[in-house]
Amino acid sequence: MKNKLIFALTFLISVVIVRILMLYVLKFGDLSPILVTVAFIVIKREKFSLINFKRFNPLSFFAIIISTYLLLFLMIIIQTHFKLSEFSIPESNIIYGNIITALLIGLTEETAWRGYLFSKLKELSWLQITIIISLIWSIWHIPTHYFSLEGHFWISFPLFVISCFELGIIMQFLRIKTDSVIPCVLFHAMIYIPMMSTMQSKVLYLGSFPSIIMLLLFLPITIYCYIVGQRLHDTKKLLIPIIR
Repeated sequence: MKNKLIFALTFLISVVIVRILMLYVLKFGDLSPILVTVAFIVIKREKFSLINFKRFNPLSFFAIIISTYLLLFLMIIIQTHFKLSEFSIPESNIIYGNIITALLIGLTEETAWRGYLFSKLKELSWLQITIIISLIWSIWHIPTHYFSLEGHFWISFPLFVISCFELGIIMQFLRIKTDSVIPCVLFHAMIYIPMMSTMQSKVLYLGSFPSIIMLLLFLPITIYCYIVGQRLHDTKKLLIPIIR
């Protein structure tokens, strides 16, 4: 456990430093998660197969993404009805651009979080993996989110951290269910697309992203993914040799 925590802390420090350098020094698009992942694999002389870009059964992915989109649409209906937010549909060229951007973001991030990190930490308990990866994912966002989140940072950022845990648990379930990082890349992208250039908050924390309403709506599916994912993880730990 101690070695895994040292590894996770080293990875976190590395990915945050590289992110800051890319955004504020090089002024270049942020590729820090995938760059640090590749660097760790090369330096440690590991196999790129740890990332787990494998073919997968799409049934589990479709069920989760449909359920998630239904919850997102319900959130939009609630927040629009009570005038907590205003939603608009962007122009087609913006939508296409958003799709490409979302896919790149999903690929760049999930290669690290649910790809490499999950493989390196999978001998830990399901709870430990959830906490470590979700916290790394959350803290990694601080350099850009400190000034951009609405209202008081010490209220808005904890809500954002909760959303990272909820969405992270869902993607973690997809990772253990399909034994592939590809569904996580697609899920990350498909969740990001509706939130790009479509929502204007009218009421802080109820109409913003992530909103308290969204967090409450996502709670049941998060609990389901956590429980089922834990069972799958515990079973696979007994059957599959550990990759160190």
